[in-house]
Amino acid sequence: MDEIPEHLQTLGPYRLIEKLGEGAAGAVYRAEHEILQRDYAVKVVHRRMAADETFRQRFFREARLAARLDHQNIVDVITADNEGECFYLVMEYIQGRSLANRMDTGPLEVTRAVSYAEQVLAGLEYAHQQGMLHRDVKAENVLIAQGGVPKLADFGLVVDLNEGSDLTAQDDVVGTPYYMSPEQWRSSDELDERVDVFATGVLLYRMITGAFPFPGKSPIQVMYRINKAPPETLSVQRWGDIEPHRRGGLEQQLAAIVDRALKRRREERFGDASQFRQALVEWLKEAATVEGLGDEETRCNPSDQDSTARPATVDSYHNSNPGAESMSQDNQPNLSTDVVEIADGVWWVGKRPEGEIFYANPYLRTFEARGPDDEDFHLLIDPGSSKDFSVVQAKVSQVIGGIGNVDSVFINHQDPDVGSSVGLMLGRYTPDAPVVCTEDTWRLVHYYNIPRKQFVPVEKYPDGMRLPSGDVLVPVPSPFCHFVGAMMLYDPQTRVLFSGDLFGGLTDRKAEGLYADETDWTGMRAFHQIYMPTRTAIQHAIDNIRRLDPPVEIIAPQHGRVIRGKFVEIYMQRLYDLPVGLDVLEDRHASDEELQAWTTVLARIVDIAAGAVGAEAVEKLLEDDPNLSGHITFQGGEPTVENFGKTSVERAVRLLCAALPHAAANSIKYEAVFASEELGLPTPQLDLDEDGGGDSSPSDDATAGGASARFDVA
Repeated sequence: MDEIPEHLQTLGPYRLIEKLGEGAAGAVYRAEHEILQRDYAVKVVHRRMAADETFRQRFFREARLAARLDHQNIVDVITADNEGECFYLVMEYIQGRSLANRMDTGPLEVTRAVSYAEQVLAGLEYAHQQGMLHRDVKAENVLIAQGGVPKLADFGLVVDLNEGSDLTAQDDVVGTPYYMSPEQWRSSDELDERVDVFATGVLLYRMITGAFPFPGKSPIQVMYRINKAPPETLSVQRWGDIEPHRRGGLEQQLAAIVDRALKRRREERFGDASQFRQALVEWLKEAATVEGLGDEETRCNPSDQDSTARPATVDSYHNSNPGAESMSQDNQPNLSTDVVEIADGVWWVGKRPEGEIFYANPYLRTFEARGPDDEDFHLLIDPGSSKDFSVVQAKVSQVIGGIGNVDSVFINHQDPDVGSSVGLMLGRYTPDAPVVCTEDTWRLVHYYNIPRKQFVPVEKYPDGMRLPSGDVLVPVPSPFCHFVGAMMLYDPQTRVLFSGDLFGGLTDRKAEGLYADETDWTGMRAFHQIYMPTRTAIQHAIDNIRRLDPPVEIIAPQHGRVIRGKFVEIYMQRLYDLPVGLDVLEDRHASDEELQAWTTVLARIVDIAAGAVGAEAVEKLLEDDPNLSGHITFQGGEPTVENFGKTSVERAVRLLCAALPHAAANSIKYEAVFASEELGLPTPQLDLDEDGGGDSSPSDDATAGGASARFDVA
């Protein structure tokens, strides 16, 4: 480990621990924030470069732009600062290897390589939409984060030359020779998104073959090949599970995709990262079909191992299921009437009102007796609110003949929309069913009239609880997600994790089906930023999930849609990195760019409200509010957020919702959530509709014990 210079022992609140690497522009260190006690990557610019005033202005300008990029495939830029003549950039610290290190052992398996490239392009697509080019996409600038998620580093900032074993170019040429497009070599041409398309094509070629498409021993040789000669023929080195007789068509398709990305004339390349990415997505679907894995997975399982196995999920309907008859011709269930088997013996029995964005997900787990001394066992998980009980009752009856056949109930936490129906169940249908939850949860749910003798404290079974059927369920702590007593439940037989509020979210009104896809991130992000207290709480829970053996393959949250396949790891990593609650509370130091973005959000909200009550009424309502005085102004009917961006928009939303009909108020909340996400802003704190219920007196003080006899320590 290189010794850290004495003058760099500390920079502001950051204590430098070890040197991670160095380029021509500066060195990168792992550093600990002395107050937060969290690791960051700190890039310290070389003094000879920081002495240039033009450089310093560009450094801070581009740091501000990069800090606004919020995407799972881009390394987060936290801040930029200087201490005297020392200028430095603070980024998230990625525990993992660079893609260049990963390829030290040779080319990657082909679907993994294409998956990495597709995710890199997802980050580029987002950045291009924000008006930023990378200009130096290469293996050294792609970090493989925990869980195998690729993240682009050095985005739009000072470009490192002379890095690693890469060849170097002249000072007035930005990029790394092997990856540079012809227009970058010319330097006089105006650059656009297609330089990043070209570089990603080179990156994909290298991942697949272990070599460069335009080889050369010097910058001049590389420049000549890129500008005058065709690329080397692509030859896939590692095919994974794809049988030899099925490879020909796939290799030709992939070669054509890469060839288009590497066209010398940029007019002949993919027009942007989105087009290139879509071509790879379609190729991955075809590869998955050839492998006999169906088309559910469009990316290989993003672990940092070479296995190409994908989670085996079940999306079936028993022939005896009456609800199956109402499925549409495209095999989509009718979620208003159908039960859906998300894994073998795991049934979604929830209510999905049309046009709603927030609803609960009860699940029924049916266990068949494993041995002659065992017995069948039916567990209802997070049964939902008393308002939805009739729907849950009907769907449970489709599977096990009646809700009275439920043997036990598990409750993740205390919210009414999670378990207020349990009092009705125990009082009328299942008087002997134990209620399994944490002690903290019990202190509140017992007000639903649950006798103490029915309570089974899940803390008694930290290593798993053995059921009468002979199966085992494993409690997984998730404190403060979002309740102190929250506890997830893992079913290792089906690899389904019942996660409660964690991984829950709002769902786009236009979303179809039960399973989450890329469109669910906006609502999941909003839900967690509203309800979760700190990122530390989420990270603690996700660390617990990642320790489970066998690994989780399906996440069944209490809100939103079921997560399976590639999205299990994708959403785990996104939530792991997401600032929430107290992390996004402070907005008093918002930049001018952030205030402009909040003004855009407010303008969209005001447009909706004006359509309901008129522009003048909206303006008067907001201007007359003393809490918004000086924070929101109007000129010519157009609002401007002057300061306290997030807080001011939240106050405006509450005022407008109180004055508007229910339908219009919901539209305003929806617009506030999704507009803020589009602009990279934290989700406003909104009062989302949740169902209450269960106003009943405390239960008797009988001691727990009898109900526990249904379970044994695993």
